[in-house]
Amino acid sequence: MPQLEHLWTPEDDWTGVIDRTHRRRLQNRLNQRAYRQKHKVATGDSSSSSTQTLILHSSTIHHPSISSTSTSTSTSSAEEEDLQCTLAPHNVHQLRHAFFILATQSYLTNCPRLEHLLSLSRLNVHRAINDNIRILGMTPAWLQPDDALSIFNTSSSITNSPFPLPATNTDTSLSTSTNISIDIDISSLPESLRPTPLQRLIPHHPWLDFFPFPEIRDRLIVAAAAGHLDEDELCRDLMAFWDTRNSGATLVVWGEGMPWDPWNWEVTEAFLGKWRWVVSGIGGLVRSTNYWRGRRGEKVLRF
Repeated sequence: MPQLEHLWTPEDDWTGVIDRTHRRRLQNRLNQRAYRQKHKVATGDSSSSSTQTLILHSSTIHHPSISSTSTSTSTSSAEEEDLQCTLAPHNVHQLRHAFFILATQSYLTNCPRLEHLLSLSRLNVHRAINDNIRILGMTPAWLQPDDALSIFNTSSSITNSPFPLPATNTDTSLSTSTNISIDIDISSLPESLRPTPLQRLIPHHPWLDFFPFPEIRDRLIVAAAAGHLDEDELCRDLMAFWDTRNSGATLVVWGEGMPWDPWNWEVTEAFLGKWRWVVSGIGGLVRSTNYWRGRRGEKVLRF
């Protein structure tokens, strides 16, 4: 099929590849080519577009193999353990697998669809959040309850958390007062994920700890504590890849395997229109957003 040579070669075949890092690299390559081809078709530009790599990790996008109806045991286990939006349908794993098959087929047949890019973006945010959860030493399963509390909370009223609470506000590690002892050396965390004073003082659900922008975390935590944040709506906008009626109000995560790096995050115009108060004036996000937009030849986004 010579007409598909620009999208696929035998060396790009990731189906059946067990190694997650290698599979992600192959998937990134395919997605990158499909994006460039779609951009050429849309603009009529025959020149090569800039290289951009959308995170496609192996367990969500970061994705399952399509060589059979089942995935490897390790990949399936990772999928089952991932934090899911509480609004997700009960068959979210099957939907994710079916979507990825459909998206991959559309790329390989030289018919990439823009709606697939939106779903991939949400899957990438989903994986980025789960990766950052693990970086901070927590398990996605622990975050599933609606009343889960962040391990960074320092309030003495938090007595039932299975995670450690700091002995003092100045301590750089967290030590437990319960049966489970989990120490977290805050100084060893990526700087972008280290807790702010507000994170340690205001009880909040730990899913808000995983945006690599301290200002965003603080704004969301304060709004949630005041009852002004619709967390379900935010979760849906960021991660509801299954909802084809959803708007493009999401974030984009670029790069390969570094979701804690603020430079890899981008705001979409639709997200800015709906959630401006969350991201407005955050210099690092403004710069990273316009960096990626600039690589696509798009105008500067001011917020």
